[in-house]
Amino acid sequence: MSIECYYISGSPFAWRALLGLAFKGLDFKMTALQAREGEHKKPDFLALNPRGKVPALTDGDTTVYESLAILAYLDRQYPKKPLFGATPEASALIWQRVMELENYLLGSIGNLGRAVFRGTVDGNEEALNEDIESIKSELALMSDWLGANDYLAGDSISAADLTAYPGLALMARVLGNQSNEKLKIDFLPIADHFPAVAAWMTRVEAMPGFGDVYPPHWKEQKAAE
Repeated sequence: MSIECYYISGSPFAWRALLGLAFKGLDFKMTALQAREGEHKKPDFLALNPRGKVPALTDGDTTVYESLAILAYLDRQYPKKPLFGATPEASALIWQRVMELENYLLGSIGNLGRAVFRGTVDGNEEALNEDIESIKSELALMSDWLGANDYLAGDSISAADLTAYPGLALMARVLGNQSNEKLKIDFLPIADHFPAVAAWMTRVEAMPGFGDVYPPHWKEQKAAE
């Protein structure tokens, strides 16, 4: 086994890379880093990614970090089951979707999730409610993309789906049980407000290998419930 992916359980960026490995059916090793112990900031890991963030992937003598770069590397190195399309037109659409998700949806999700998780909502309500409106607009747009397709860029899983899914899953987990009178989190549960997006998430979850890369500490919490 030459492929090794370093991750922190629950990191949506690391989850992207792991989903890409699972989708392609590759043989790989998952190496968990403990954020509370600062393992992603220690010299051994900084030698792989000097920014001290996950994911990082090694494949023989090759090291890649940044989740989208990892997906792009996997697609060129292991072209079976392409993540970025088999034609120029398909590749362009997938990259278009990926960048739309990165620039317009996932940033707002990150802002909202961090504020709720860190307890910094007070004083930032106006900006966060703007993020909520942006999230709702983007989920509506995703619903439109899914109107005639099973996945975000066509009839098969692509890098667009693996880009979007972890952030949405984390959002639902972090915000699903939150009640804050200062925030209008009125788009959850997703199934109630954006059923096409919820159905798409279910299809992604049915992907072979999905369960193998599901965040381990989430599995443990589910088992304890």
